[in-house]
Amino acid sequence: MKKYYLPIYYALISFLFTLQSIVYINDVGDQLSFAKMAQHYGFFEFALYRYQTWSSRLLIESLTMFMSAHYLIFDITMFIAVACFFYCFNGIFLNDGKYWGLHFITPAIFLLTFPSIFFTSAGLIATVTNYLFPMIAFVIGWYCLEQKGRAWLVLSLPFLILACMQEQFTIFALITFVFYLLKDWLKKKAINYNYLVGSALALVGTISALVAPGSAHRTAIETKAWYPGFDKLSLAVKVAKGYMETNRVLFVTSELTIIYLLLITILVLSLLKRHYLASFLSGSVLYTVLSNRLGSTSILTAVQRVIDFQNQQPITKFSFKANLYPITIYAVLLLVITIAIFILFEDKWQATSAIVILAVGYAARMSVSLSPTIYASGLRTFTPLIFSGLIVVIMIYREFIDKIGNRLFQ
Repeated sequence: MKKYYLPIYYALISFLFTLQSIVYINDVGDQLSFAKMAQHYGFFEFALYRYQTWSSRLLIESLTMFMSAHYLIFDITMFIAVACFFYCFNGIFLNDGKYWGLHFITPAIFLLTFPSIFFTSAGLIATVTNYLFPMIAFVIGWYCLEQKGRAWLVLSLPFLILACMQEQFTIFALITFVFYLLKDWLKKKAINYNYLVGSALALVGTISALVAPGSAHRTAIETKAWYPGFDKLSLAVKVAKGYMETNRVLFVTSELTIIYLLLITILVLSLLKRHYLASFLSGSVLYTVLSNRLGSTSILTAVQRVIDFQNQQPITKFSFKANLYPITIYAVLLLVITIAIFILFEDKWQATSAIVILAVGYAARMSVSLSPTIYASGLRTFTPLIFSGLIVVIMIYREFIDKIGNRLFQ
């Protein structure tokens, strides 16, 4: 009977998430325009049309159109996909029997960090299809790559191809698979051909996003609509403004549950392991973020002052000198978190993996800096960063089991 506990649990949590999501399904969003287009285009025809005129996402665009016209199929797909995500995610990071108890934690953290309202900024169907489904496809593809045999490799291809049609996740996949490819080569002096295939697919996805004829057209239209003058900004200013916006959400307004969960997890494990430096570092960042969120004076108070001043300026105006303080403080906070994570793990390969995965999620979010919708796209573009935070939290829990609590979950 015990072997049925996890599948039933996955199904229940997935069902709960799906029910929660359905509450928002009729809210105004992009699904209305996609449903109208479904009357005039075939599935693959629409993918090619959008690639030429709007987006490099190809089949993701077609799926959005299809799901927008078939609500019930969307609901069923979401239920099955989320359950598969739990299974495959745990299969990648918790594949040892001693982590069996942790398998129940992943779905709970998913619900905490990815509430359904998170996927509603462009309408539920459009946002889920463009962000949640590519993330799930990436995890399923990655799980298949971790298995042995050519059949698994072939099975991974459609999922990875779909995931790599989303520009943030193709960046995520490219850096992640290249890192694990190098890691395997350095540790085992052998090439992992599964990771090599994954890296190649992600590279193709990246190139496709860069050369898609529709991307330039979309950027021109969205520049006029959302960010007049964006095309006149230098690359350095675009990256700097993206850096400021990303860290504002992480530390100043602290709108993401994952940042609290990550810091608390680091703090608790470091105390249990008596790594007091890591405790001090993570505790300091947690105190800073919480005190600012509660309205108390902190080192982030002056950051908010700079943000308020910047908001009063024309949207295209940016001074590195005027923003030097928040740029520095954000860098310090990121560095402190990195150091705390690194010294927390006894196996430095695990420590490096955790830091790289977190950095990959951050880089994927930063890629939005190159889009004129950086301020209009909402929290959905933080999906890769939250996902990487989820991975690192589970890796820290795994470290706890390995070094301290092995008997608790036997």
